[in-house]
Amino acid sequence: MKLLNHFGILLLSMILISSCTTKKDVAAVAPRDVFQLNVKPAIVEVDNLGRLYLVDEGNNIINYTPELKEQYRYANKRSGQVSSLDVTNPLKVVSFSNDFNQVLYLDNTLSVISELNLSEKFADISACGTSNDGNLWVYDPTQFKMMKINDQGNILLETSNVNDVGITNVNITDIKERGNYVIMCDREKGFYVFDNMGQYMYHYEAKGIKSIQFDGRNIYYFTNTGLKSYSIKFKEKVMISYPFDMSRQDLKYVVYSSGDIYEVYQTGINILKTAKK
Repeated sequence: MKLLNHFGILLLSMILISSCTTKKDVAAVAPRDVFQLNVKPAIVEVDNLGRLYLVDEGNNIINYTPELKEQYRYANKRSGQVSSLDVTNPLKVVSFSNDFNQVLYLDNTLSVISELNLSEKFADISACGTSNDGNLWVYDPTQFKMMKINDQGNILLETSNVNDVGITNVNITDIKERGNYVIMCDREKGFYVFDNMGQYMYHYEAKGIKSIQFDGRNIYYFTNTGLKSYSIKFKEKVMISYPFDMSRQDLKYVVYSSGDIYEVYQTGINILKTAKK
């Protein structure tokens, strides 16, 4: 199912709010103290086929079916702690370690396709994400630039110095491209929106960001105050209501994908399915 558009988000919010009392639009799930998947997750991502990928506390990358059955596992012992996992293309999963400046390309069985040592080309890279054309966007905080590079680390496209457009004193940890937009994220300052040619557009302020998804039209993000969406086109924020317990100390964050909500706890994961109509 395609991700919801601007008006669909408003409808979804109404549906989810009503589900608090009717329970018609959400499939039954296990109690919050009994997890559907017992694991200690560090990073959780969901691909466009509903398959879940996670990095556990042992730095293992694990792939699960939509029914939460483990399929494949990669034991990452020599490339540094995984700082981000991009599953935009399930045939070419990108694992990035910012402490080692290292990129691993993994196939759909989590076998290594190739490796890219970014230190051979750049002094430091703080964020990395897949581009629409199968290359990579990276952010270099020493050059104050976002750059598109190929599998060999050669620069294909780069922004001007972002300080020149007022992007200063940032800690960029996430880059995502979908549709006609690229977003960079500082989790304490918010989202910096570019077009896919690297031209800066505007900044949307947000703080305490714990998880991010982006479908090319809407940014979905989770903070201590709840799950929200932001329309790139309309520049409007919408709260997505759902009866998860925000007071729970073990709730790390929530991932939103194709209308479904993944509750990520310190020792497990629950999926709350929205009825597909």
